[in-house]
Amino acid sequence: MKSNWKRAVALLLMLVLVATLCLGCGDDEEEGVTIAVGEIIDLSGPASPAVIPVHQVIEDLVRHYNDEGLIPGAKMKLVTYDCQFNPARDIPGYEWCRERGAKVILGIHNTTSETVKPFAERDKVAVGTVTHTQAIAEPPGWVFVFSSHSVYHIQRLLKWISQEHWDYEAEGRVPKIGFVGWRESMGMDVERAMREYCQAHPERFEWVGGFLPPMGTMTYYGEIEKLKDCDYIEAHAYVGAPFIRDFRAKGYDDATFIGEGAAVGYHEFYVETAGWEALDGMLTANIVPWWNQPVAAVDLVRGIAREYRSGPPEELGASYLGAFFNLYGFFEILRQAVEEVGAKNFDGEAFYDVAVKYKMTLEGLPEWDFTETKRYIVNAIQVYEWRAEVEDMVRMSDWLPIVDLAM
Repeated sequence: MKSNWKRAVALLLMLVLVATLCLGCGDDEEEGVTIAVGEIIDLSGPASPAVIPVHQVIEDLVRHYNDEGLIPGAKMKLVTYDCQFNPARDIPGYEWCRERGAKVILGIHNTTSETVKPFAERDKVAVGTVTHTQAIAEPPGWVFVFSSHSVYHIQRLLKWISQEHWDYEAEGRVPKIGFVGWRESMGMDVERAMREYCQAHPERFEWVGGFLPPMGTMTYYGEIEKLKDCDYIEAHAYVGAPFIRDFRAKGYDDATFIGEGAAVGYHEFYVETAGWEALDGMLTANIVPWWNQPVAAVDLVRGIAREYRSGPPEELGASYLGAFFNLYGFFEILRQAVEEVGAKNFDGEAFYDVAVKYKMTLEGLPEWDFTETKRYIVNAIQVYEWRAEVEDMVRMSDWLPIVDLAM
């Protein structure tokens, strides 16, 4: 009897041990790997009106990829640092994300991506951004721009204006054009691009001047008077809303305002601050189709927006729409990198290796791509006109390639 009892106890202990080991294995398989995605973004500073929807897109894409199980063997975790659009917070934000395990980071602002670029290369951390400056993309490194340079957009827009918008014969002269924007890297790049384009094509435009008040300036009385006789004015990014409002309030109604991705990103801020009447006739270079375009790419955005946000998708605004297309590529690269190396082996180098050969195709968009030397993904723009009559943007052109205008 004693022998049988001992054998029964030994068998029971063995079964418990085996069951415990199996349960442990099962937990590992179910839990998988957690991939930390860093995000450095302004949630409370001057850029927040345009980029809070970008943050919402990032949240929604992380949830979508997790809910659908699109990252094999892994779930993503978003770690977000509010940089307040303050360059002094960029390096602390970068280190904060790395301390929380991030091997890939979304550095949304150009100031952030420029600042962390050498650290990312040193640490083999892949950085994605939706803003493009020469300093970010050249020389090509570990920062990938899920957009393209506003320099290319504005120059392609100027070419279209000279061919399709301004009537040289009827007017009997070339149009006058000028620029105003804060003295920061993107604003300075766009001002230089416009100036150089006009100087290279004096038969198309007369350059009146570019004005770059310090970052944070909120009143533009002097700049308004200097640009009041222009036929076209680029009032760049955040500056555009108060400048256009105050320019029109002075009774200067003849100028057509123009812009690129930065203006589109601030779409709701422009409308709320300046109003549709002041914005009527504005021309912008858009890198993605607008909400009113009946294409599958826009339907994809609508579907995910409805899944995770309340209200009509259009109310999420321009930044949500544009950022979705930009950042969809980021998450697709991450997914492909995990497929290639496995979830446990994923790191910044795996992301980099996929990114430099990545091509993105969505119905309704031209092909976007990176290469070993090209660090911006968007290759074309469409021109849209802002119309007060319908309180909407109306497409004015097909896709226009920017490659022939790259500086």
